[in-house]
Amino acid sequence: MIKAALFDLDGTLYLGKVPIGGAAEALEKLRSMGIEPFYLTNAATRSRENVALKLASLGFKAKTDEVYCGSYLLARYIAKNYPGKKAYVVGEKGMFEEFAAAAVPLAVGEEAELVAVGLDRSFTYEKLCKAHLAIAKGAAFLASNTDRTFPTEIGVLPGAGAIVHAIEFSSGKKPYVVGKPNPYAMELILKEHKLKKEEVLVVGDRLETDILFAKNCGVKSALVLTGAAKKDEIKKQGIVPDYVLDSVADLPKALAKS
Repeated sequence: MIKAALFDLDGTLYLGKVPIGGAAEALEKLRSMGIEPFYLTNAATRSRENVALKLASLGFKAKTDEVYCGSYLLARYIAKNYPGKKAYVVGEKGMFEEFAAAAVPLAVGEEAELVAVGLDRSFTYEKLCKAHLAIAKGAAFLASNTDRTFPTEIGVLPGAGAIVHAIEFSSGKKPYVVGKPNPYAMELILKEHKLKKEEVLVVGDRLETDILFAKNCGVKSALVLTGAAKKDEIKKQGIVPDYVLDSVADLPKALAKS
């Protein structure tokens, strides 16, 4: 029996600032069925608190501890595996807020011991150089995600992967990526909310991140066709979800039938 549904955000629950029709109502229906929604996004531009606020502004009920975003996952991972190490951050406000909350020290005017990268819409050649030089001197290289793009209400835009791969290409080093499809987030969620794998469903719009994440974690998955993936890509990529839905609005009915 499914007790928790882990929802991707961009392309699944909303497009930019526009909620998917019927999505908020679908999540409330799931709650009435005994299925608790969680929010799992690779995006690292916001803190988990600000992700919850955005969700609320779009009509979704969301508590901070139900949100798992790239900035939070990266900060948690670094705090545990690189305690006390100084980080050079290529990212936006949300990453700095989560790093501060996790007591990850920043490299300011000092040599960085690790480079942490997420989407940065003010990315410059200077930032590329700083990250490149730090990695060349031995700094660990970590990233929130390598998503090539993300869907918005104005179209598909370049994602964090475009920046991560620029640093990877120049430095010749591959990053450790904490976001989907890495199972790291699932491990945290299962532990913190006392869930079992068979009780969890992953819902998302990307085969190579959301659905592959579910496969890597050994849990069920549902692909929605409101974002990145198209139905004909399932056979081409060979990543097959348990459910294929036109929209997240169709999820309660699909689960009720199963």
